[in-house]
Amino acid sequence: MSDTLHLAGVNLGIAQAAITTLATMLTIGVGFLTKPSPATLHWSFAFSLGMISTFGVVAGELNDLETLRRASLGALMGAPALLWSGFRAQWGLRPHGWIGAVIATGSAASLVAAGDASTFSTVYRVVFFAASVFAGLFFLEWVRVPARRHDRVVLPFAVVSAIFQLMGAATLVSGALFPPSSGDDLELVRTISSIGMLVYVGCALVAVMGIATRDTAFARPAAAPGGWQRFETTASDRLLRAQRTSEPWSVVYFQLDDAADIRQTAGSEAMSSLASRLEQEVRGAFPAESDIGTPSAGATVVLVPRPDAVVRDCVRTVLERVPHLDVDARLAIRPTASAGWAPASVLGYDLDALVYTAREAAGLAAQKGGDRWEKVSAALVEGLLDRTERSVP
Repeated sequence: MSDTLHLAGVNLGIAQAAITTLATMLTIGVGFLTKPSPATLHWSFAFSLGMISTFGVVAGELNDLETLRRASLGALMGAPALLWSGFRAQWGLRPHGWIGAVIATGSAASLVAAGDASTFSTVYRVVFFAASVFAGLFFLEWVRVPARRHDRVVLPFAVVSAIFQLMGAATLVSGALFPPSSGDDLELVRTISSIGMLVYVGCALVAVMGIATRDTAFARPAAAPGGWQRFETTASDRLLRAQRTSEPWSVVYFQLDDAADIRQTAGSEAMSSLASRLEQEVRGAFPAESDIGTPSAGATVVLVPRPDAVVRDCVRTVLERVPHLDVDARLAIRPTASAGWAPASVLGYDLDALVYTAREAAGLAAQKGGDRWEKVSAALVEGLLDRTERSVP
């Protein structure tokens, strides 16, 4: 029985080495080098640590190097914490990347220092549970904000993370209730945990690559809705943190005037090109730390952390530049745009409310002739509420 489990563990270790090597190559080569960021950096560290540790475990198993095997097995426990740090960085939160290094070092030292098989089994269960805690933390932070749950590429990893946390807790509790009686108990636990880690790393790779390649040349044009979902996720997180300090934030909604006529006259391709130019002008006019999303063709939304005076100048700059954009020769008019400006000081820090009122303000500006902007005020909000009440039977 022990030999069978040992052989299964070696085979699983080789499979883990293969998938962590692939994950490391893709995350660094496709993710970090094409889109360097704190998130992709932490993910690269996580998969690199997993790859090196897994190779160490396999080498220790095959060459009877118990110290190497234990140290590598402990170091592997830091990878989930680094993955968690990467997602926190992606969501605009403080990553706490040092925790992964502490978990890896502490787990490796603890397993090396463990004496006989019984003590090693207990320590292994503890460090495995410690690693699973960060999978649980990721799941809690993912489920806490609704906008994050819309990201489909992260869903499998979130589910596996919850299962990982439950598995870690079950392993710890079972070890406390039923003390190990032989080495087979630990081999069985390690085999089950190795299978779980294999699935965990695979789902993590899908989530990381899905996020890292969205805004690169590897992303397909059909992935545009995912861009808006990313905007919602990041913007919601930033507004949540800004609410604690009452910082001046605003949402500005730009929309091309006469978009339907432009699409009918020049075609969808020309409309798409003009919408892209509008987005480029918005990116060029607003501060670099602004978040910009595109909910639909011809519309661009900006979340900007600046006082009203700065936002006003940025809005005017964009509206002045739009009529000078190069357009399709079939268009008999020069393009213009309207903008709605919703400051958090008036509406609070709820993203949905800010985007909705900014869009309505942009529509009001278009009704007044376009090529202008409207700022959301208490009177405008009251008018929207009255209109909503009248529409309810």
